[in-house]
Amino acid sequence: MRVIIGKWGEVLTTLNGDKELVDLNTPKGAMYVDGVAPVSERDYWDGKRFISIGEAPSPNHKFNYALEKWIDPRTLDEIKAQKWAEIKSGRDQLEFGGFEFKGNTYDSDQVSQGRIMGAAVAGVDQIWTLADNTTVELSASQLQQLYAALQAHIASVHERGRITRQLIFEAETKDQVEAINL
Repeated sequence: MRVIIGKWGEVLTTLNGDKELVDLNTPKGAMYVDGVAPVSERDYWDGKRFISIGEAPSPNHKFNYALEKWIDPRTLDEIKAQKWAEIKSGRDQLEFGGFEFKGNTYDSDQVSQGRIMGAAVAGVDQIWTLADNTTVELSASQLQQLYAALQAHIASVHERGRITRQLIFEAETKDQVEAINL
């Protein structure tokens, strides 16, 4: 087996066959190595032996064969956009993932938000199903308080999102952006 190696040591392909066949199929600027094989397709040739590049530090990293190390090729603006998308997703999970009111956890998905608003407006006592599927009796006044608690929950989550978005916008380095959490 002969291993075709690119300019920077990256494994391009492997071929079986005689020297003439390999020579014909070796791209310009590439070379081949005889008698030694990479352990995995993620190895590179350092001029003497195959070396593993290991696992990427993140899904965003690409291995730079010229530098022989993992790099994150994204621009600062791309990192900021990706971080903001992650923050928005986390913000939605917090908003729609339930909230506490008087020691109980209530659902806060979009359907539940509509139900709470409708119950608060209706002004009648109700038995309410909690997030864990147990029930509580709520007076009309308590339903209005529940609705106010829901609105406070949503406002708090979105305030956290706005603060985080500003921090992302003001960040000047990739490390600063990556350190930001909701």
